[in-house]
Amino acid sequence: MNRTGRGAGHWMAAGVPPRYSIQAPRQSEDDEVTDEAQATTNEERQKPEGLVFIACPAVLGELADGAADGVDCRELEAQLHVSPERLKEALRAAVAEADVPGATIVLGYGLCSNSVLGLKTEHATLVVPRVDDCIAMLLGSNEAFSAESEKERGSYYVAKAYLEECDTIMSEHEKLVEKRGRERAEMMMRLLLKHYARIVLVDTGRYDLEPYRARVAGFAETFDLAVEEVPGTTRILDALVAEEWGDDFVVAPPGHELTLQDFRPELFAGGGGAGADAPPQPAGAGPKPA
Repeated sequence: MNRTGRGAGHWMAAGVPPRYSIQAPRQSEDDEVTDEAQATTNEERQKPEGLVFIACPAVLGELADGAADGVDCRELEAQLHVSPERLKEALRAAVAEADVPGATIVLGYGLCSNSVLGLKTEHATLVVPRVDDCIAMLLGSNEAFSAESEKERGSYYVAKAYLEECDTIMSEHEKLVEKRGRERAEMMMRLLLKHYARIVLVDTGRYDLEPYRARVAGFAETFDLAVEEVPGTTRILDALVAEEWGDDFVVAPPGHELTLQDFRPELFAGGGGAGADAPPQPAGAGPKPA
C-alpha cells in the first residue's frame, strides 16, 4: 500500500510586495548543504505517520499476503485475551505510543470483553470494527455470530491462525498430557468441556484447512464433540487495512473516548432526546478523514 504523501500539504510565501522582501546573504556551499538537510528533517517531522494496525497474531495471520504492505503492523500477545484488564492496559499503551499527528490507528479488535472502551487519542484518528469480538469479525458481523450461536450455544470457535498462534482447548490439552499424563489430562479436560457440544472451524477461504481439520477432528473424537465447518470472511479485516470504513466501523476523531454506545447504539435508542443528561453520540462511520 502506497501511502506516500497522504495528508501532506505544501506552502508558499504570501504575496508580499517585492519592495518589502529581504535579501539574505549569499550562502556558502556548506551552509546550503546544512539548510537542505534541515529542510529534509523538518519535512520528515511534519509527514503523517500513516496507518498503524494493532492486532493479535491470530487476526494478523488471516491477512492476505501483501495486504499490509506499507502498513505499520504492531502485534500484541494473543494471551492477553485471557485477561480483559491486561488487554485493556496493553491497548491503551499501544494506542498512546502510536498517537501522533497525522496518524490513523486501526485496531484488529472488537469490543473484546469491553477492553477497547475508554480508549481515546489526542492526535490520531482511531478506527475499530463494530463487532463484539474477533470471531464475529471473522464471521462477518455480530448478526452472523448470533445466528451461528443459536444453532448451538455450547460452541468453541477456532480458525487457522487461532490454532497456530493462540492457546486453545487443543493446545491446553496437549500441555496437560505432557504435564499430567494422558488419563489425568483427559479427566481434567472433560470437566472444562462439560458445557461444550461442538467445535466450529471457521474457514475464511485464505488457507487450505486440511492440516487443521485432522487436529480438530482428533480432539473432538476424544471428547465426544461434534465438528462443524462454517464459512467465514476477511471482509472486515481487509477493509481495515484498505481504509474502507463503512457502517461496520467506529471512526473516532481525536478526543473522542470510545463508549458502549459506539458499538451498540441500538441499546441507547429512544433515550429521550439530546438534553443535558443525554448520552454522548456515537462516533461516526463512513468515509475516512481527509
